[in-house]
This record gives sequence, structure tokens and C-alpha cells, in this order.
Amino acid sequence: MKITALLENSKFDKNLTAKHGLSLYIETEEMKILFDLGPDQSYIKNAQALGIDLDIVHAVIISHGHSDHIGGLGFLNRVNNHATIFLSQNALEPHWLKIGPYFHSVGADTTIEMEYSSRLKLVKKDIEIGKGIHIIYLQPTKEFTNNLYKGTNKELDNFDHEIMLVIERPNGLVVFSGCSHHGIVSMIETVLQKFPNKKIDKIIGGFHLIGLPILNTLGKSKEEVIRIGQTLNNMPINHMYSCHCTGPKGFKILKTILNEKLHTFETGEVLEVK
Repeated sequence: MKITALLENSKFDKNLTAKHGLSLYIETEEMKILFDLGPDQSYIKNAQALGIDLDIVHAVIISHGHSDHIGGLGFLNRVNNHATIFLSQNALEPHWLKIGPYFHSVGADTTIEMEYSSRLKLVKKDIEIGKGIHIIYLQPTKEFTNNLYKGTNKELDNFDHEIMLVIERPNGLVVFSGCSHHGIVSMIETVLQKFPNKKIDKIIGGFHLIGLPILNTLGKSKEEVIRIGQTLNNMPINHMYSCHCTGPKGFKILKTILNEKLHTFETGEVLEVK
């Protein structure tokens, strides 16, 4: 299995575009998968620069309904008009980022449902989309973020629109999380409960430790991040590739605890899973 970071906040290859968002290209023996599509068409431009043909993708998985992960969906038809698009049944609801007294829309474009209606597969429970390739449906969480809201009534987001991808491999599970709004520890616990007696070889994605992305502030206290790192260090995980909304400050704290277990995963990097 091979995983390529098509888009992330930073870049390994200076010739590619980096933006606040996430998009991963996953190649397994059975199928080709796009996990998240970033905020715009940048993932397409980067794929072209890397020589990756997105027309051969079989499945697109959107981890949640925020624009830095689902925004690129509006451009998918330019390069692929057949892949099944998997997303939570709640992903297309309105979503908001509150800055001061103002609400800014951070949800999917309202035309998505109509444009892609024949290809959308709304996830309502755990499903296996290929041999050993699982989408995990997450229940609402109380891990609220004070500046993120959902729905027309602008209620605090309980992230009932977040899903995960888990791929079974001989060396253990490979877990993909877009932003870990449920809390990375809680999400890993969910995976370990659903796959008893298995360890996690790799987890890849954002850990949502950032506050305001533009300012790269820390979204949790240093003590909280340290506790998260200590808990992760005691879990059966070989390697963590933490990127996007983890943020540089959160990553730096985690690195002091997790050491060689923790890695970056920047735009253009390729990870081979033997």
C-alpha cells in the first residue's frame, strides 16, 4: 500500500501547492482511494504534477463536512466522474466558524448534493467498501470546540458528520482521520474496540490541536496536549503521521513525548506500507 499527501498545510516538495486542508491518495492492491479533497482544486494540480491519474480512483471518502476537507469536491468531476463518494449522512448540513460575534460558513457548497447525487453514498453505520477497507461511523461527541457550529440554528457542533477510514494490513491497522474532532484518543479507542486484539501500525491525519489556523495558536492547554501525548504513547500504535490541524505548536509538544513514533506528513510526501 502507498499513501501520497496530495495536499497539506506545509509542503515537502517546493514545486507543489500547500494550503490549510488535507487530501491523501491511497493505493491498495484492491482499489485507489482519495481521502479528503482539501479546500479547492489544489489537490488536482498537485496530483497532475506528481503524475497521479485521478481518473482511476474508485472511491472518495470525505472525513467530515468542513470546507478544508470537502471544498475540493466541487472540482472532482473535472478529473473523475465515476468514483463513489462516501461521506456521513450529516456532512452536507451547514457548518460555521465563529470569530468574535460573526459566523462564517465553513460547510460544503449547496450545489454539491444536486451535482453529485448519483454518486453520493451517505454513511449511516460502519461499512466495508473493500476487503479489509472499513469506514467507521462515529456517534455524536461532547468534545465541543467553542468556535465551531452546525445547522441552520447554529448549534455547537457535536461532529456527527465525522467518519474514519481503517485499512487492515498484515502488520496492523492503518487508520486515517481528517481532523479528529472527536478527540484523537477517543477515536483510537473506538478503533481498538471495533478491532479487538489488533494493534495500529500507523495513524495518519490531523489531531486538531490548533486554535486559529491563521495565527497557528494552540487550541488546548499545554498540559492537555502533554496528557494526550502520554496517553498515545501508551497505546498500541507503531507510528503516527500527524499533520494539518495538529498545528506546529501542538506537534512540537507531542514530539517531546512520542519521539520517533511521531512524524510529519507534508504535501508531496509518500509513505509505503509494506
